[in-house]
Amino acid sequence: MNELAYRAYKLVFWQRWLLYMCQRMPVSWIGRRLALWLRKLVLLGRRVPVDAVAEGFRLRVHIRDNVSERKYLFMPQFCDPDERAYLVRHLSSDGVFLDIGANAGIYALTAARAYASGHRKGYVIAVEPNPVMQERLQTNLRFNQLEAHVKVASIALAASSGEEAFAVNLDNLGESGCAQHGQLVPALSLLDLLAAHCVTRLDGIKIDVEGTEDEILLPFLAVASADLFPRFIIIEDSTRRWKTDLLAVLLQHGYIVVGRYKMNIVLSIKG
Repeated sequence: MNELAYRAYKLVFWQRWLLYMCQRMPVSWIGRRLALWLRKLVLLGRRVPVDAVAEGFRLRVHIRDNVSERKYLFMPQFCDPDERAYLVRHLSSDGVFLDIGANAGIYALTAARAYASGHRKGYVIAVEPNPVMQERLQTNLRFNQLEAHVKVASIALAASSGEEAFAVNLDNLGESGCAQHGQLVPALSLLDLLAAHCVTRLDGIKIDVEGTEDEILLPFLAVASADLFPRFIIIEDSTRRWKTDLLAVLLQHGYIVVGRYKMNIVLSIKG
C-alpha cells in the first residue's frame, strides 16, 4: 500500500470510528453536544453523500441539504426513538402503516422492517411529493431490500383531490411542504388515497407535513367510517400553526393521548 492509499485508509477508518461513537452517545444534553461536535469532524470539508449504517439500516445520506437525514445518521438515538418503538409494538400481522411526509424514510423503514421481520403481510404507504426525496427514499428501500413492503405514493395529501402548490426548501428539504405558492403537484385527500390502495383498515399513521396536518385529517375525520380510523396516530406537535384545534377534534373522535414528546404527540383510539 503506497502512502497516499494508506492516508485514505486511515481517514476512512477514523471517520467510521467517529460515526460509531456518535451513534452511541447517551441520550442527554451532554451526549447530544458531544455527538454534534464529533459529527463536525466527520463532515469537515465533505460534500458528497455518505454511505453508512444506522440502527442496522444501510443508508445513503445527503448531508448538506436535509437536517433529518444528517441527524438520523449520526444520532439515531435522538430521532423519535419512543415514537418509533411504539409503532413497532402496535403493528398487526396484515395491517397498513401510513407515513405522511415520508422524507428519506426513517419511519417507513422502521415499519417496513418490522413487517418484514415478522413474516407479516402488512405494508407501508409512504407519501412523499418531493421528487428529490422520492428518489432518496427509493434508494434507502432498495439498499435494505424492503421495496416489497413499501408503496411510495408520489403525491401530496390535501383537503381534497386535485393539485396542490408545493414549496421546496433548498436549505433543508425536510421542511418543504404545501404552501400558497410553489410548484403544482398531484394531490389526493386521505380518503381518496386509501380508496386508491384498497385500504380498509389502518394500523397507524405518522404525519409530519409542516403545520398542515389539520387540513388533511379534519376532512377525513368528518366523513370516514370509524372502522377506517387508524388505531394510533403519531403527529408532529404543530398546535401553534393549526387553524383548528386538531387535538381536541381527535379526542372527540375517541382518541386518547398516550405520549407527548419533544416533537410529536402519540394518540391511540380507545378500545
